[in-house]
Amino acid sequence: MDRHITIVPSQGLTRMRLSELVGRKGVIVEDLTQDRNDKGYMVQLYHPYLDETLWYIPAESAGCYE
Repeated sequence: MDRHITIVPSQGLTRMRLSELVGRKGVIVEDLTQDRNDKGYMVQLYHPYLDETLWYIPAESAGCYE
C-alpha cells in the first residue's frame, strides 16, 4: 500500500478525541475501507503520539496523498 499521508481534521477524528493527530505524517499500512461502516486506515506515524506509532485514522482524515 505505502501511501504517505498528512492527517487532516474531520468530525470522525474529533469524535475519537484524536484531533492532536492533525498535521502529523505517516504511511497507510492497512486499508479498512471495504465492507465496513467505519471506513478508515491503519496508519504508521513517522513520530510517536502517546508512545504509539500505529493508529486507526478515519478515511476522511487521510488527506494529502503523496
